[in-house]
Amino acid sequence: MPSKYQPQVSAWREDLYKGVYTTQLSLTNNKKLRYANDDYCEFSRRLGGGYFARGITAFISSILVLLSLWILYMGVFVIITVSDDRIITISASLLVLFIAYFLFQFLLNILFAPEDCPIRLNRKTGKVYIYDHSLLYFGTWATFTRSPFRAKEITVKEFNWADIQGCMTSVSVPLSSGGTVRSYRLECVVCEPNTTNVIDHFLLATGSSLGYEWMWINSYMAFSDKNLDAKFMPEEDFTWPIKVNWPEEIDKKSKASSLEEYQQIDAEYKKLGNK
Repeated sequence: MPSKYQPQVSAWREDLYKGVYTTQLSLTNNKKLRYANDDYCEFSRRLGGGYFARGITAFISSILVLLSLWILYMGVFVIITVSDDRIITISASLLVLFIAYFLFQFLLNILFAPEDCPIRLNRKTGKVYIYDHSLLYFGTWATFTRSPFRAKEITVKEFNWADIQGCMTSVSVPLSSGGTVRSYRLECVVCEPNTTNVIDHFLLATGSSLGYEWMWINSYMAFSDKNLDAKFMPEEDFTWPIKVNWPEEIDKKSKASSLEEYQQIDAEYKKLGNK
């Protein structure tokens, strides 16, 4: 049976229940909770591995980029000087150029992406804010259509919590030794109000035990705090140089203590925009 939210997200597995979750033990936030108070909470959407692994990945990627460029240079040299079969050599050089571009894009995203791409949820106003970066979706078509020099670009989106639903997606990869490895993603779809027509979607989490974050957020947004684990995510000794920097207007709106305060902030910035 397909998802009731259409068009269906890629690799869909199941639609998730939206509502209050209660368990005998405290609902864990999978150590992804950056901040929480009675007005709003902020969750990390940082991919696994930590800053040390990120630095190592950047170093290895830079070596591979240089190696690819050297191979490409040698291919061009062979074409110009000694190649008898130029079609094969040109084809191989184009392949290396494609690999070099892919690695270069990956390297820039690793170096210049912010330390995190969090999500803020304000239960007093019913608004959700997504701090988005292409690094979260690396490997999609945007990898090839997006300029690598836009690596620093951040997109901030605002949605209504009432329009957001959760979906689990998964991809299986067969192993040569037998069996499969399955990866999971928790995608949130944004629907037109009071419909199941999907107009946008965003990644909430990857990895195992994904359901707990969705359960925690649902209970928090419904003011059901009794069995929520409120411990913040652990801090690392080293912090990535590029910090999360919410735009001033979004930062104020996302921290509003009421819908009236939100509307007042919105009106103030609209006046500033008309000057």
